[in-house]
Amino acid sequence: MFSVGAYAAERRHDGDVRPLTNKVSIVKSIFIKISTIALIVFVSAFAQASMAAEGDEVLNRLRSFVSDVTSFSADFNQTLYNAEGVVVKDDSGNAFLKRPGQLIWRYEGEGAQEIIADGKNIWLYDKELQQVTVNPLDDRVNGTPMVVLMGTADLEEQFEMTVLSQADGIDWIKLVPRDAGADFESLFIGLTGTDLAAMELRDSFGQATQIRFSKFKPNIEISDDDFQFIPPAGVDVIGEAVN
Repeated sequence: MFSVGAYAAERRHDGDVRPLTNKVSIVKSIFIKISTIALIVFVSAFAQASMAAEGDEVLNRLRSFVSDVTSFSADFNQTLYNAEGVVVKDDSGNAFLKRPGQLIWRYEGEGAQEIIADGKNIWLYDKELQQVTVNPLDDRVNGTPMVVLMGTADLEEQFEMTVLSQADGIDWIKLVPRDAGADFESLFIGLTGTDLAAMELRDSFGQATQIRFSKFKPNIEISDDDFQFIPPAGVDVIGEAVN
């Protein structure tokens, strides 16, 4: 089964996994019955209030990640699963981000791809094909999961957010796009504290892309110059950069 962390958290939240309850013997005393019911109602209300408070705290940490983390570096492992949960592709690499709108997403391996966002444009460099594709940043980011990383839009405006159960020591939040025309079904964000631990994207075809982060370092010093990209000589360039 793919995406163990987000999948397990979503199942627990939806009620697929329930604690066992002890059968209560029939008691003759009406007073005991009433007292028991009152206690159950009180405990249930307290538990719901506690869960709501915990959910708010997790959402606040996500908001803090988006608003207070101005930059980060991390290693990542990215796995693509098909609709049957079979691994289709497994990649790894490293990422550097500086908000708003600057990103380096570099895959490891000979001929691997690089994605660079310089604040105005987003470049895809395919070393194997010797090809660069460039698009205006807003055209490629708005309405996509990248807005969470790039900090270019308000989360509440873009997504409906639901806090799920914790799984694998990670707090999971499910984000569903408000735009019915979005090309993905849902996005899951996993946090440990305010650090980004994982992301998972599920598309309308039942595929899932899961990204696990390690060596996450927030608020690092990184120059804007590091995000400038000049296509290497001899490569084909598709598209036109905006200034």
